[in-house]
Amino acid sequence: MNTLRFRWLVAATIFLVLAVTPLFAQSEVSRRIIHQDDYRPTPGDVYTLVISFGINPAVGRTQESESISLILRSDYVLEVPYIGAVNASGLTYLELQQTVTRRVRERLLASFVSLTLTAPSVYDVFIWGSVARPGFHTLTSLTRLVDATAVAGGITGAGSNRRVELHRDDQVLRFDLVSYLMNGDERQNPSIRPGDRIFVPIATTGVEIRGAVVHPRSYETVGSETIGDIIALAGGLLPTAEFDRLTVRRIDDANRYTILDRSGEDPASIAVQNGDIIVIPASTTTADTVLIEGAVHRAPATDGTPRAIPMEPILIEVPFTPGITVLRVLEQFGGPTNFAQPERSFLIRAEDGRREPIPDLGELWERRQWDRDISLRPGDRLVVPMKRLVVAVGGEVGNPGAFPFTSGYVVRDYLELAGGVSEATGNPNRLYFAEPDGSRTRVSLDTPVPIGATIYVGRNLIAQGSFVFNRVFTVTGWVTGVMGVITTVLAFMALF
Repeated sequence: MNTLRFRWLVAATIFLVLAVTPLFAQSEVSRRIIHQDDYRPTPGDVYTLVISFGINPAVGRTQESESISLILRSDYVLEVPYIGAVNASGLTYLELQQTVTRRVRERLLASFVSLTLTAPSVYDVFIWGSVARPGFHTLTSLTRLVDATAVAGGITGAGSNRRVELHRDDQVLRFDLVSYLMNGDERQNPSIRPGDRIFVPIATTGVEIRGAVVHPRSYETVGSETIGDIIALAGGLLPTAEFDRLTVRRIDDANRYTILDRSGEDPASIAVQNGDIIVIPASTTTADTVLIEGAVHRAPATDGTPRAIPMEPILIEVPFTPGITVLRVLEQFGGPTNFAQPERSFLIRAEDGRREPIPDLGELWERRQWDRDISLRPGDRLVVPMKRLVVAVGGEVGNPGAFPFTSGYVVRDYLELAGGVSEATGNPNRLYFAEPDGSRTRVSLDTPVPIGATIYVGRNLIAQGSFVFNRVFTVTGWVTGVMGVITTVLAFMALF
């Protein structure tokens, strides 16, 4: 009897496993609900219409509710039960929601009506030019230009980050990704639509800026830019900069560098040329300064004025004055950014190179604890480490790697950038954040992703079981075959 029950239990377990397997695929298809008011409905979007008819007093119980899936057609028409066709062309997501729910309420005595985007449209976009993996790539209507170039393997070293072309209909739109990444200009990072094509040309013009700026290095130039524009790209001047002593080295007709004569001109208004080298000297030496490095703002916030958050660690040289402290320096520049790791901050003392950890810098700054403030000396360096502005995706995905952090993205979005969960071996219900100490935290497809997170997709246990069973059945079949041959041979021998 016990053997019979065991067999029934095994059979029921196998049936249950086979029954729920399709649900894993369904959960992979579903998408997070969009809360962006400016989102534009895209053909192929899947919406869910929920209608609840409330409580019927006559019977004293809840009436039936309906949940209906709707797909936006290629002509931007959404066929909605009870009200017919709704043209979504030109509407935002919020406007479409308001239109559908209002018209349904006008036709039905419903206590609750909602329209939610549950599956953004998925389509292929051709990306070519100076990217690591040119060709067609699968994107969604949530994908933006920076994400699209990351999916294509990123822009190569020779590629232009400031003249990325978006071919849409009969137009060629150009976008400056440096302006988006350095200054937070959202207009330079548009959403990608069906039918778009993306071309990354080779960078052909550039200048180099040296000296007392936040990010001294080479910069690609576009159009008729000035020295002031290049300084802005470089994060601005350091407090020690002597702008009036600025020099420009320019290639002359003989293909040699000469010092540009700028007498009587405002240095910031001088137009730059390809190959220029801009040098801005500093007024003091390192011995008379304090260095601030890492995830800090470039200037304090002012009321009503937007402030871009630096996307890279900055290096600022501050003139030393008697009585200067950590808090006074941070106040001068607006304090740590949202990308800072204040608990890992430290001081490097100039006199002996000693490193002094400041694990409570965040509390020191937020509460302005002047009684616990730390004095600085000439040549000291204050370091506020920055979080990695990427999200790593590993495990059972199509293309594991690191992808640019995007505010508001959830686990599902980064899995899409990584090529999705592997159909053969991945399990979308075994998702984790891998912690630095080696531990793992269970998450879902809709879990918000913090800066610097590592997403890990576990193996599908069903696939592992199938692999083991296949090997067991293969060995069992081989043994059975051998035993059959031996039995036949023995039976044949018994005849003699």
